[in-house]
Amino acid sequence: MRTIQLNADIVRYSFIASNEEMTMRLKSIFLLIGLSASVSLLAAQASAHTVAINEAIAHTREAVAAGRSGHPSQLIHHGTEALHSAREAQADHPNVHIKKGIHRLQEGIKFAKKRRSSSTVIMGRALQELERAPH
Repeated sequence: MRTIQLNADIVRYSFIASNEEMTMRLKSIFLLIGLSASVSLLAAQASAHTVAINEAIAHTREAVAAGRSGHPSQLIHHGTEALHSAREAQADHPNVHIKKGIHRLQEGIKFAKKRRSSSTVIMGRALQELERAPH
């Protein structure tokens, strides 16, 4: 009788141990799935930020070129596109340089609408600020 009782206790213990082991393995699997999903989301968010800031820089360069060529309507167009992209980048990852760049873009667009030649200089300053932002 004693032998049967010990064997039953051993079987019960090994069953409990394997359930705990299985629970730990499942927790580990769910943790890994969660971590990989988080990393993927962060990577996607970082790449969206990079795309947005690069678009803002490209459009600001176009705005500066248009201003130097004497085309204020193109400066306004590209400045507005740059402003939208910069705001998107700022929403994803706030940064002081993007904030300053947005302010300069707004100022440059306003001056271009008034046909002031200083709008090109202001767009150049916006470009400098945007290029300082991490991307």
